[in-house]
Amino acid sequence: MISEKEFANGFGGFWSECLPFLTPQLVGEMNLAHEVLEDSDGKIVKPFSSGGDNSQNDFMAETAFELFSNAVKTGEDVLTLAEDQKLLIDVASNTISRLLGLKTYWRSIKQKFPKTTTEESIALAVRIEDFFASRPSERPLVIQPRLKGCGILDSCYGDIMAGSCLYESKMVDRNLRSADLRQLLIYCALNYRSQQYEINRVAVLNVRRAIVYDFTVDELARKASRKSAPELFHQIADFLSNFETMHQTI
Repeated sequence: MISEKEFANGFGGFWSECLPFLTPQLVGEMNLAHEVLEDSDGKIVKPFSSGGDNSQNDFMAETAFELFSNAVKTGEDVLTLAEDQKLLIDVASNTISRLLGLKTYWRSIKQKFPKTTTEESIALAVRIEDFFASRPSERPLVIQPRLKGCGILDSCYGDIMAGSCLYESKMVDRNLRSADLRQLLIYCALNYRSQQYEINRVAVLNVRRAIVYDFTVDELARKASRKSAPELFHQIADFLSNFETMHQTI
């Protein structure tokens, strides 16, 4: 079994055939079509400056997302949760475990992390919270919706279902990539097969850069493949279902 990220980043031959129009030029055009985030007063939100050090970005992204997830699940706001030092320690410990599998090491350094890193994680979580607070029509919020696997692809989890829009959270200093779009299309193909959710739109939310990329499902499918969404999703699901049969050696 493989993960959705392994599928999105590998299998170049299949993707070239399946999404022949998802070219660097198209991805570049999509990058230019982003929406800039605004705060509650309508002012443009500025990107976070990394200062050239990206070494802790994965840690901050994971902890920020978990803080936001806790806020949604408990009904508390992020800043209130951030006053709970034990919760912050637990969130940081869980993040280290997921990223490095070094829970013992994390405990050995007394579960501390640089204050500036913790503050940035909280600030990123607040940005996610503010973004969805500004879109009250996108409800309910489902954190990490589980999508049933298909063939060689194991079951996987999206980031946020907000009403009928599936959001992927990317807290990175880079542009949108074709693999990000393939990952969203994979989720949609799995959902098309299982009919678990109603997904009409997909989006990539990057609160670090303070931008969001938003597409209707059919728009993205047609731009990338010149096929309708159902046709494209059937092709992806069929490949996953029949991969082992097609590649059996006699």
